[in-house]
Amino acid sequence: MNASTRPAPRKTVAKVATKTKSRPAAKVAAAPNATAKAAPRRARPEAAAAPLPPPPGYAVLIRYRPAATTTAGLPPVATLKLQLDDRGFYPEVQRWRYVVANRRRITRATRDTLADDFARWLTAQSGLAAEDVTRHVRAMASAQLVEVVIPYEKESKAWAARLFPWETTLALATRPWRDEAEAFTVVRYLQPQDMKPRPMPPPTPQSLLVVRSGPGEVGSHYALERECEMVASTLQLQLAQAPERLNEPDRQLLQDTSRHMAPSIVHLAGVDPYALETLNLQSVDPDNTDGFVLRMAERGYDAVTPQQMAPLLTAGKPAPVLVAASSCFSASRLCALAVAGGARYAVGFFDTLTDADAMLFFGQFYREWSQDWDILRAFDSARAAWLAQQATAQNSGVVLWSRHSLLEPDASVTTAETRAMPGATPEPEATVDDLKLVVELNQDVGSSGVLVNRTSLNYSLLHNDRSPFRTFFIDKPRAGRLPPLHVEVVLEVGNDNCRCRFALDLPEAKAGVELASRIRLPLVAGLLRQCTESLRTNLYVNVRCGDRLLQESSERVTVLPADEWRDDGEDHRWLPSFVLPRDPAVLKVIGSAQRYLRTLLDDCTAGFDGYQQLAADDGNAAAVVDPQVQAIWAALQHDLPLHYINPPPSYTSRSQRLRSPSEVFRGQAATCIDLALLFASCLEFVGIYPVLFLIEGHAFPGYWRSDKAWWRMKQFHFDAAAVPGAGQVTPAMPAATAMTSGQSEGWMFDGVGNLVELLRYVQGGSLVPFESTFVAAQRGFYVSLEEGSSRLHPDTFDAMVDIQSARGANVTPLPLFDKFE
Repeated sequence: MNASTRPAPRKTVAKVATKTKSRPAAKVAAAPNATAKAAPRRARPEAAAAPLPPPPGYAVLIRYRPAATTTAGLPPVATLKLQLDDRGFYPEVQRWRYVVANRRRITRATRDTLADDFARWLTAQSGLAAEDVTRHVRAMASAQLVEVVIPYEKESKAWAARLFPWETTLALATRPWRDEAEAFTVVRYLQPQDMKPRPMPPPTPQSLLVVRSGPGEVGSHYALERECEMVASTLQLQLAQAPERLNEPDRQLLQDTSRHMAPSIVHLAGVDPYALETLNLQSVDPDNTDGFVLRMAERGYDAVTPQQMAPLLTAGKPAPVLVAASSCFSASRLCALAVAGGARYAVGFFDTLTDADAMLFFGQFYREWSQDWDILRAFDSARAAWLAQQATAQNSGVVLWSRHSLLEPDASVTTAETRAMPGATPEPEATVDDLKLVVELNQDVGSSGVLVNRTSLNYSLLHNDRSPFRTFFIDKPRAGRLPPLHVEVVLEVGNDNCRCRFALDLPEAKAGVELASRIRLPLVAGLLRQCTESLRTNLYVNVRCGDRLLQESSERVTVLPADEWRDDGEDHRWLPSFVLPRDPAVLKVIGSAQRYLRTLLDDCTAGFDGYQQLAADDGNAAAVVDPQVQAIWAALQHDLPLHYINPPPSYTSRSQRLRSPSEVFRGQAATCIDLALLFASCLEFVGIYPVLFLIEGHAFPGYWRSDKAWWRMKQFHFDAAAVPGAGQVTPAMPAATAMTSGQSEGWMFDGVGNLVELLRYVQGGSLVPFESTFVAAQRGFYVSLEEGSSRLHPDTFDAMVDIQSARGANVTPLPLFDKFE
């Protein structure tokens, strides 16, 4: 396998490449088997240290107004009170942040288990009986709006409650008692505890400041301009003052502008500091990955912490009505501190987000909010519209912070009548000329991990029904009925064409519509699958609204050979499609391995039966499963010997040609990844769940010793006390630790955070990595097991690919059998 530097996550990695994909967390402090340092030697005996005082506690209130039809017997505004302290709460925070970061593993089957886990925790923290907590949770499900009240006195107190993903956990807890399509919103009320609360900003916005911050090279990798234009154009007719733009400010300029202008709305279009590391521009403090990047006053990049950023945004008098941030991980600290600094509301994201997320959410939010300045109605509408247009509901959590309760009757904000300005004229109805279309193809990642101006289409991407477009967005800034939208996309391949064509009725209201997820190119089986080299061709795009042509273009693209795998951090997710259990060569291997299995088990009737002979407690897993894997090893080593060889030539950056099992045996040679795929294909064929480990410059396989162990992994069954950093309380409020990195897909276990969890399964004997190149080097099976475990180190680990999870997500094997006939 070719060594390569894998790209980092998005918004975090180029906003043009989208802001998504969970980013790697800070490296674990030591290798998994490292021993703790010895305590310093003392010169003389000392008296035992006095016991530490108990950590300061605080109460978090979960408030809601039960539906009128409820029979729970709760008061009009019911409250579930949780007594917490940061030191004891932190492990639970880390555990649930990890679950949210890996939310793509959450399925209907695992959702109920997580809901039960959270209900038990609520019971423990509330001091109530389990049935009383259940009564609260059922009533919350019918309430539709839940408000989490978090006290604020100083930064070092109640920080764990601000980090906790209340939106996700409460949604999971209430899911069994509400319909999946039913509205359910969680908001956060930051309740000041100081003696002199700051005056509340007026609820009706008058001015807007859009801050575009992509200094130096950063801006070229993120689509910030489009977002700024959308925000300004959406609000300009609804405000008393014309919107103002602030491009690439430093701290002083941002503070001076905020103080002088005192904007009602501050919209931050920029990136968090981790983007500097992902682009190899600057190292950042691991505790400041969720701040904001500004221009350094003289030269360079300024990774501003949330504590430093919030006063810059709230320097004006009065403070802003709203601070909105479209950067990753902005909700927990940056937005919370903006509200603590005087802002009436703040909106940010709890996890990663894409360019499409930012455009969809904020476009709908500002359109709705400017109608009557009802923040809650706008937040509900934008969140619903945003989720409705996603291919999956597993998206980043968006958070609304408020300085007053949104449940209390006197907390209602102004209506359309109170905001109407003298002399205002009705807005004209929409015309086709108002439509704004943005079409951007996915771009390749160069050898340095930076996007390049080139588009290559991987056959495996098309095979797995994914779109070739990063963005296909149409903005309708005015209300009114328009003719249907007609979209046609054609991939021209020789005499055959892969064509996608559909019509869409645009909503009458103002709206933004993301269409990338709807564009799927059907495969032309013959030419594309049998193509042995890259094919330069065109991707034709035609978009019309009624009789009006919005765009017609022909983009130059490269279609990669069917056996070429892109190891670029994006398309490497399709590696499971190269695991081919139905390849004829796999049957040959299993047939040869049959006699070795009978010898190993000393049973002439033994056969490959996967996990069928396992005991209820998995106590015999090693004795049942390992001999089946060892028999395959023996067959490949003695009956079907192979030699290690370098990868075949590839002419595309960050890609590699992969050999199918049949091609491996035809040439009697394989690379490390060819061998890993061969073993994975054989294991999947016999019913053992295979995995593939990707580390820097290398790949090797592994397997789950039981289906129950695999299922425990899917259900997030791990001990929160084992989380690195558990119990450590620091005023710095760590934003990204080893347990908060997440998965780009439900089957891709990326980054150090997932490695921490996986190592627990390896050390417990449930997950078995092995070095497959040892089979070609004529080394023993059990030596390969030891070598596989030793290779899992945080400095080199990239991902584990779980094949069984990929199959559950409909990532299927490529149809490559006729390619070599």
